[in-house]
Amino acid sequence: MKQKIILLVALLAGIAAFILSKQNFEGFKTRFQAQFAKRQVIAAARNLPIGTTITMADIGNANVFAQSISGRAVLPDDYTEVIGKKTRTFINDGQPLLWSDIDMPGGGYGGMAGVVRLGERAVAVPVDTVAAVSGHVKPNDHVDIIGTFSFPGATGKTAATPGAQQLSDTVTITILQDVTILATGQLMSRRPSEMEGPGGDRFGSQYSSVTVAVTPREAEMLVFAQQKGKLSLALRNREDVSVEQQLENVDFQMLEKNFNELNRLRQQRLHPALLSPSAPTPATPAPKSGPLPTLGR
Repeated sequence: MKQKIILLVALLAGIAAFILSKQNFEGFKTRFQAQFAKRQVIAAARNLPIGTTITMADIGNANVFAQSISGRAVLPDDYTEVIGKKTRTFINDGQPLLWSDIDMPGGGYGGMAGVVRLGERAVAVPVDTVAAVSGHVKPNDHVDIIGTFSFPGATGKTAATPGAQQLSDTVTITILQDVTILATGQLMSRRPSEMEGPGGDRFGSQYSSVTVAVTPREAEMLVFAQQKGKLSLALRNREDVSVEQQLENVDFQMLEKNFNELNRLRQQRLHPALLSPSAPTPATPAPKSGPLPTLGR
């Protein structure tokens, strides 16, 4: 009986040692992978002297160790923002580009005032996660600002009737189109002096306001709209500078009257060949620039 107990204890000790060894191995594996993980960044395709105006031929994608770069590295999604800008430092062939290497407008100095263009104003707009497109809105993005308000509407009785209750009608309006985001929370445009968010996230994960660039007249309208309703942001493609000229105010009557037509137009836009077989399918516009070459590292 004593021998069986000793064997059982030894077996349990062996199992415990195996579990601990496995946990230690998994921890080591995680640390090893984190240490040697690679990340794709924008790098110089040749030596770039100070004052070089960057072109597509000057840059490419490179895979580098994540620990070797800071949060100021230019990522592939942002390469269009450095095209046409000048270098502030000498950049070696294959070296990752940092925002501090690029002469960006405003230079990131002088705080927010150094970023605002002449004739414009910086206005903060309160937003929640949903209104900010689940937090995907970033500095330098362009958005449309949409407001939902309760406007005074009809009355339950005639206006002259004593005790008549005034009803309200909910209306949604696109207030401003193609508005530049200067900052999300405390994180300003991607410049040499930018701040990194918690955990090294260069964009930050949570914010309760965005700061936009508007004219003085637009600023007045925007501040008034903040006080009277709820504002939401619609994120635009960075190359889309189009402006809708005749957008209707959306209320319950407009929605009920037009939602079938809006869905028909949407399907016609997405699938023109299915709804109109005889109509030629519009040609897909050629991309403005080809994919970046992958640089050896």
